[in-house]
Amino acid sequence: MWESGSVKIPSHIAVIPDGNRRFAKKAGLDFYHAYKRGVEKVRSFLLWALEFREIRNVTFYALSTENLQRSRLELEILFRIFEEEFRKSLEDPLIHENKVRIRFIGDRSLLPGRVVKLMEELESVTRSYSSYNLTFALGYGGRAEIVRCIKRLLNGEVKIADINEETLFQCLDTRDLPNPEPDVVVRTGGEKRLSNFLLYQSAYSELIFLDKLWPEIEREDLVYIVEEYSRRQRRFGK
Repeated sequence: MWESGSVKIPSHIAVIPDGNRRFAKKAGLDFYHAYKRGVEKVRSFLLWALEFREIRNVTFYALSTENLQRSRLELEILFRIFEEEFRKSLEDPLIHENKVRIRFIGDRSLLPGRVVKLMEELESVTRSYSSYNLTFALGYGGRAEIVRCIKRLLNGEVKIADINEETLFQCLDTRDLPNPEPDVVVRTGGEKRLSNFLLYQSAYSELIFLDKLWPEIEREDLVYIVEEYSRRQRRFGK
């Protein structure tokens, strides 16, 4: 068990798990087994995060709107893996014993109905949980989210007169999250960009980039993330 002591622990970690396809090439695996390894690593990461009791929120960039432009074969592999993992999560002791609430953000109309059905089931069976929050951005793009927010404003779902920097969160996809602003955004795979992920929410997030490919991430990397976050001075412009 991790002893935090005086170390400042982030309450919300958002992850861009990059490098699955490069891992496939490096390890000599086909896409299915490489992506499978990557999705299984999500569960491992959640397990490690639970050791840091202060980490109550984890958000994964699971499938971007740009990813949907990949080949039909690759997308079918991804959707098949999502189905398998979501179905297992419905009865996963890790989820239920730790009272982890699962949510999804993004445009569900872009996803196959069979995947959306399992997403809705997961949200339903974990709706009463409040100890931890696990969110998947699926069919998600930060710019598209802002467009959806504008449409909600124009449709009167949120009163325009009440809008300011804080209340704008009420019309974003993350509006139901108890802590929509990540303390830290982590990207693996060596790339150093946000790639259209949580553009409004991450305005003051600490950014940490790791060279390791996502399927290669281990517990020691989460320890590094927490320690690196703790070392940084957050002034918010003051």
